[in-house]
Amino acid sequence: MSSQIRKSKQRYRRSKLDAYAHLVGRIPDREVASMAGITPDGVRMYRQRHKIPAYSNFKRTLKAPARKPAPASKPSPARTKSASNTAAFSVSVRNSDGEQQFIVLASDIVAAARSAAAAAAKRGGEIIRVAYLAETLSA
Repeated sequence: MSSQIRKSKQRYRRSKLDAYAHLVGRIPDREVASMAGITPDGVRMYRQRHKIPAYSNFKRTLKAPARKPAPASKPSPARTKSASNTAAFSVSVRNSDGEQQFIVLASDIVAAARSAAAAAAKRGGEIIRVAYLAETLSA
């Protein structure tokens, strides 16, 4: 019985990284280390102890999935004109009002950037970033 009580009374030593735990693995270890005032090796050890993947692995999961080129043969009957191959992109535009976020539907990131550039020019702004969000659903 005393061993059970002893285990429950063990204290967890607080880490300087506890306040930055939500950033570990999502930004480079070197940046987290500079925020917490420790070395990058300390962040790496914390990450490994808590089984958090490295930032480079997190970055790979954020990239847009590679699209397969359309076959040169006839389109399949299941793929009609109403079921278009579009995706949603997040576009950040900077203008005199500040920075604004917009969603653009386009077939690829180049088409999204072109249509966003035209719309931003009409509003007197410039595109800061374009990011892939997801494929769109259509009936």
